[in-house]
This record gives sequence, C-alpha cells and structure tokens, in this order.
Amino acid sequence: MTSDGRPTAAGDQVGTERGQANLVALGVALLALTAVLGVALVVADGAFAGADRDPGERRLASSLSDRLVADGGPLTNRANVLNATAVDALDGDELAGTFPVVEGRDVRVRLDDETVVRTGDVTGGTTVRRIVLVEREEAVTTTPDLDRDAVTLPRRTDRVTLAIDPPSGTRLTTVRANGRVVAHDPAGLSGNVTVPVSRFETTTLAFDANGTLPTGSVDLTYYPTRTIKALLVVTVDD
Repeated sequence: MTSDGRPTAAGDQVGTERGQANLVALGVALLALTAVLGVALVVADGAFAGADRDPGERRLASSLSDRLVADGGPLTNRANVLNATAVDALDGDELAGTFPVVEGRDVRVRLDDETVVRTGDVTGGTTVRRIVLVEREEAVTTTPDLDRDAVTLPRRTDRVTLAIDPPSGTRLTTVRANGRVVAHDPAGLSGNVTVPVSRFETTTLAFDANGTLPTGSVDLTYYPTRTIKALLVVTVDD
C-alpha cells in the first residue's frame, strides 16, 4: 500500500484474483443448484405421472375384486365364497362379458399361485388382494340300511336326491328330514326325487311305507362341500 493509502499493484492483483475466484465459486454453485432442481423436477414429474395413473388402475382392480366376490354374483355361492366349478369355467371372454369394466384392458385374476383368467398382456400394473373362500361341491351316493328307523347323513348338504325303487306291492309314501315332511305321495313315491334340506345342520332321513323296505329300495345322493381359504389376486395393467 502506498503512503497515501492506495493499494499497490500487487494488492490490486490479489484482489482481482480473489474476485475471479469468488465468481467461479458462485458459477459452480449456481450450476449445481440448477442440476439439483432439474433432477427434482424430473422425479416430481414421474411421481405425478404415477399418481395420475395408479389411482385409475387401483379403482378398477378394487371394483373388479368387489364384483367377483359379491353375493348373488355369477362366481359366488354367497358373499366372499367362490364357487369352484364356476371359477374353473371362467375364461377371458366370459370375464369381459360378465364384468364390462375389464373390456379392452389388461387384467389378470389369480387364486393363490394359479392364474384363473387373463385378458391382454399383464406385465406390471396395480394389484388388489383379498382373502376368500373357495367352495367345491361333491356328489356322494350311498345305499342306506333301511332296517333302522332313520338314516343320518355323515356330512351336511343342501339337498338330497333319492332314487326310490321299492319291491312290488310296497309303497314308500313319505320322506321326512329332521322330522319335517319333504316328500309325500299316498300312491307311493318312485323314481328320482330331490328334496331340499338345511345345509346348516346334520340331516336325518326317515321313511314311511306300508311295509318293510329292504336295503336297496332307496339310494341317496347328497352334495357336501369342501371349503378352503385362498388369496384372490386381481391385477390391472391399464
């Protein structure tokens, strides 16, 4: 510095270099800030795009899963209980025809690890899961010992089919289920007769005839169900 307080040439040079360094640092900081903002905007744009797409897929997947398990639906015996036979017969055309909400969309329906039906190419999308019961009906035929006063079925059912063929001269006139008359003909019952019974209780059948009914006069077919828990998985890739 000179005697009158002015900076020397060396001081001028140092000040200039410091100013240039500060400008470079400011430029680098602005560049970094711009880069960070750019990345943030890209991420935000992707998040907004996903948020705009996923709710539509989720609403569709949720709506379809609700309809698949609705009481009185084509696939259910009652609410949240799927009929296994109806599920086995389901295909893409029937799914789209029965549930128009899936028409033209990529949809996959699974039970546990097994694909039940698929429409289109599902590679991602949104998935809705729910616990359901799957009920499969069996047909069991037995020839009861009619020497006893009544016959109790070993498993519950909602109906019983009787194949009635008593010997000549013997008339089976009345069939009772748990004390309630479910079939009656004074002239004599014959052939196949299906009677409704309660699936909520064990069924005991009794027969009224004008004589002794030998074993083989009646064959019984009842329809017990086997119910298992399963995971219904509905995926929509819209």
